Amino acid sequence: MKRNFEFKELTDKEFKDFASSHPQHNFFESLYMQELLKKEKREVYLVGVCEDKKLVAATLLASSFVFMGKITFEALKGFLIDYNDFELLSYFTKEVKKFINAHNGFRLTIDPYIPHIQRDSEAVIVEGGIDNRFVITNLAKIGFKPLKNSAQVKWTYVLDIKGKTKDELFASFKPNTRNYINRTINKYKLVVEELTYDDLDIFKKITSDTCQRRGFKDRTLEYYQNMVKIFKDDLKVLICKLDCNLYLKTLTEEKEQYVEKIKTLSDSSSNKKKKETMKKDISSIDNKIAEVKNLQKEHGDYVMLSGAMFVLYGDEIVYLFSGSYDEYMKYCGQYRLQWEMIEYAAEHNYQRYNFYGIKDVFDKNGKDYGVYEFKKGFNGYVEELLGAFEIGTNKTYNIYKNLKKIKNIIKR
Repeated sequence: MKRNFEFKELTDKEFKDFASSHPQHNFFESLYMQELLKKEKREVYLVGVCEDKKLVAATLLASSFVFMGKITFEALKGFLIDYNDFELLSYFTKEVKKFINAHNGFRLTIDPYIPHIQRDSEAVIVEGGIDNRFVITNLAKIGFKPLKNSAQVKWTYVLDIKGKTKDELFASFKPNTRNYINRTINKYKLVVEELTYDDLDIFKKITSDTCQRRGFKDRTLEYYQNMVKIFKDDLKVLICKLDCNLYLKTLTEEKEQYVEKIKTLSDSSSNKKKKETMKKDISSIDNKIAEVKNLQKEHGDYVMLSGAMFVLYGDEIVYLFSGSYDEYMKYCGQYRLQWEMIEYAAEHNYQRYNFYGIKDVFDKNGKDYGVYEFKKGFNGYVEELLGAFEIGTNKTYNIYKNLKKIKNIIKR
């Protein structure tokens, strides 16, 4: 029996109601992102397919770059569709291509928010686990080609927090991670604060320093400001700082405890060794006290360590942007920020805590392997997404591909 499909542009409400309840829901496919993209002067459209007047597929289409006067469109983390329904997928793609052509486009890229093959924390494939390779097969049948290079994240690290208490989650972390977090709470007494719109320059300074150090391109202050304005309560920007007075108090108390212990020990030969060890500990504490006093003299009572931006959407919290001052990494500010938000996620019944992008998963010598190791300490799992795909919508695409090939040959 012939199915009754209808392609249409969607109202904001139609899109929001469908996208927010879809199994693949994500903040990229949201009205928040629509507003953010429009702030960037990009064309944005909401389109979908109804079957017997019921909405069964949708996506947000946004203009990207221009080639020969024609536009590339992208469906970030889209389509929102049952990729197993080949007839629906084929119809939607055909209609989206027509829509793009009608809006001066020539090319479409997508990167579905769907896991590829289920993996564990070490990125090893889980036997009998989730396997969505059929999606790639169906996309290929329609004409989509995989993109080797894409700005979109393919490898992520996720912590399953559904139904777990913060204590259960903390107990599941690797020992080193638990130790670092405990150190930030009990020893360094780090302070976590949420920034307001007016304080975002603090966050921007941190990200600028980090991006410059690591050779990345940072977002503008205006971009971060737009994120806060648009996402409102569904976004948090946290900073972590060292309270010099609080830490000095802790160090002083620790030193006094050692001094008192030495007084209680007799001068026996066995106690002499204990005293010597304690005196070395006191000397180490004195060095730390001097270091903190120097920091206080240079920066004031508070020393900024790190910052992070988190998006709260649906049942997921996404750790999106962050930065840390390299000279203060030993205070473990990023560990404290992660734990702060994981606690929040558990207490507010979120199901997923997404540490987001990881690289060099299979290369221990890679420059970004350390980021993967840091996230791995929270004992989640690697999530490999399907990746990005492209499809042409008219003859301009063929010219684009041919010129790209020539450019790659010249580069060699």
